[in-house]
Amino acid sequence: MEKLDKEEQRLLDLLPKGMERPRPLKELIKLTGWSSRRVRGTINRLIVLHHQPIGARYEHPNNGYFIITNDEERSAALAPLTSQIMVMTKRAQVIGNAKLNN
Repeated sequence: MEKLDKEEQRLLDLLPKGMERPRPLKELIKLTGWSSRRVRGTINRLIVLHHQPIGARYEHPNNGYFIITNDEERSAALAPLTSQIMVMTKRAQVIGNAKLNN
């Protein structure tokens, strides 16, 4: 696992511990001055490359990113990811099996 660079550390420091008050993407954009793509990319690197336990809540008004601190939060963060994987797998299967007009 590589050491965090300054940008990664800065973003990690902005994330709250626990899912009670997650930090919304819009707020992270405002605090960093970065684009949404850059914030999401940095969060992805923190998770995938640096193994940081970062979760997200998607329901309004309490949506945003947070650092996972327990198994309940881990389950809450995994549920929408698992659902998205299932939807995308089904979509890929349908596209892969579609009859083409040629």
